[in-house]
Parts: sequence; C-alpha cells; structure tokens
Amino acid sequence: MPVSRITHVRSLEGEAAAAWINRWWPVLYDAAPHASAYQAPQWITAWLHQLPASDTPVVIVVADEGGVSAALALARHRSEATSTLSALTPYAELNDLTGPGARRPHIAHALTTHLEQLVREGAGIDLTNVPGDSELAIALARRATWQASPARSALIPLPLVWDTLSPSLRRQHAKRERRLHAGHSITYARTRTTDDLLQMQPQLERLHAARWSQDGPARTPRPDWMTVLTELSHETAFIASIAIDGTLAAAQLCLHRGTTSWSLRPAMNPDFARLAPGHLLLRRLIDDLASHGFTGLDLGRTSESGGQIGYKDQYQPQWSTMLSFRPTPLQPTAVAEQLASALV
Repeated sequence: MPVSRITHVRSLEGEAAAAWINRWWPVLYDAAPHASAYQAPQWITAWLHQLPASDTPVVIVVADEGGVSAALALARHRSEATSTLSALTPYAELNDLTGPGARRPHIAHALTTHLEQLVREGAGIDLTNVPGDSELAIALARRATWQASPARSALIPLPLVWDTLSPSLRRQHAKRERRLHAGHSITYARTRTTDDLLQMQPQLERLHAARWSQDGPARTPRPDWMTVLTELSHETAFIASIAIDGTLAAAQLCLHRGTTSWSLRPAMNPDFARLAPGHLLLRRLIDDLASHGFTGLDLGRTSESGGQIGYKDQYQPQWSTMLSFRPTPLQPTAVAEQLASALV
C-alpha cells in the first residue's frame, strides 16, 4: 500500500496573501526549474498591482513533512452578483502549482481536496489553462466534482529545420519572402534591455489597438502594460518587431525563462495585411531565438476557429492540451443534502 503523506493546506487572502507572495514566491520559483515564466515572481507581482479595488489576492499554500512544497496564486474577483476564485489575470496562458512539490501527486491531491472544501463552502472557482499533463490537472480530472474544458496549445521546438517542412509549406514561406523582398526593405529587431522594452511598448500598444479596434470597447478594464513590463523587465520579457519600409508592421511581446519563450501578445499592422507580417516576424523570431540557444517557442492556447490551427501548423509545432476546470453543477439531490447538513 502507498505510504500516506502528511500535508497541510492553508489559504491566505488580501494583505496577508500579498505579503506571503512577496516574501516566498521567489523562493518557490527558484526551486522549480520546470515552472514557466507565467509563474515568475515578476509576473505574479505585476498583476497583484493591477487588481481592481474590488478584487483581493489569494494564495493557497501546501506543505508536507519537508516544509512548504508548492503554492497556487489566485484572486477573488468580485462583480455585482458573483465572487469567483480564478487566475490573477486573464492574460495568464498557463496556471499551475509553483514550487519544488508541484510535480508530486500528493501535493496536487491535497490542493484539490482543499479546493473542493472551498466549493462546499460556497466559493465559485474557475481554474483556466492548467497544463493537461500537470499533477494538478490529473488530480482535478480524476474527480467527478470537476468538469474540464480542453484547449490546444502549440510549442515550436527549436531550432526549426526549415528543410524538413513539407514541400507545400516550404513553397508558402518562400512565396511570402519573395513578395516582401520585391521592392521592400525589412528590418527585424528584438529588445535586449528594459529601456528598449519600455520604449517599444507604446508602439506595440498602438498596433494592438489598430488591429482589434473593430471588436468594440473592452469588456474589462485595460491593464497598464507599461507598469507590467516595468515589473517584468528584460529579464522576463522582450518585444520582437518587424518594420517594412521603415514602418512598424508587426510586434510580439514574449516572456522567457531559461531556453523557452512564450508568445504573449502579438499585434500586426492592418495596413500590411497582404504581406503577412505576422509570418514574417515569426520566421525571423524562430531563427533568432534558436541562434541564441533557445529550445522552444510556445505560441500559447489556440482557438479552434479563425484559422489559428492552420496558421500555427505551418511551423510543425508540438501540440498539447490545456484544461480549464469548474466545479460540476450540483444535482438537486446533492443540493438538498448540502442544505440539510448545513442545518444540523
């Protein structure tokens, strides 16, 4: 029989959570080399500072015989009618336990049990973009109390050997390059310092606004990306860009840790749409990162509509699954039993 392990789980909220994160999150992150840049202390702290006054930070800490093993940073997001525990920011394309115990089944099991207790106490929980092969996702998926919604995510292994692409894909890429080089000057750049990163941010913002203005006003307050990038610095983020004939045609905000980079916020100039500047930038970014020792470029979660699958498939990515979890709605009998137990 497996040996039972003693675990202790606690939740901190508000100022206590923020203080704990500021003190201990860097320690957990440094002890988890497999953790992504979406779990970096700079990322977590940046979004703590972006929380609206109505929301509060929450951290769930799991410890065992060896001490604090892992933690999950969330926020209690409040609206007029609801209160939901979810990621600090919807811009996080990966959410998982952080710490040396994040890959230990008993740690994920303990956290899942704690989450279920919170649900029984009336908490709304929405855990998005949990890697499907993580211990947290496995623990949640094994329980009937959670329902999961899948999404695909694409990782381009680097270096990408272009000659291994199918002949049809090579022809597509070559055709785009010929069209661009016919009378156009092309300039690629990637920020290397925090000053360069912050100087590039307003230009990325203008591109993003021009590209998505047709979608109407934002449903949620826009974050202060300049403040976020100031916190991230060049040690966690960079912006790659392409200019065509001296005009910015595409830009891409990426996070990075070790030899992996994560595409976070791409934007293209609609005036250059016929020249496919997004592909132009991505091809150069792939070669640039590979030449500097990177082994992977994660393009993030991928919509099944809008041509995103086909767009990313042109770079022979490795596809994986991200899972988003919500509590399974209680059946009428279960609701009655829960009410009865509350009255005892």
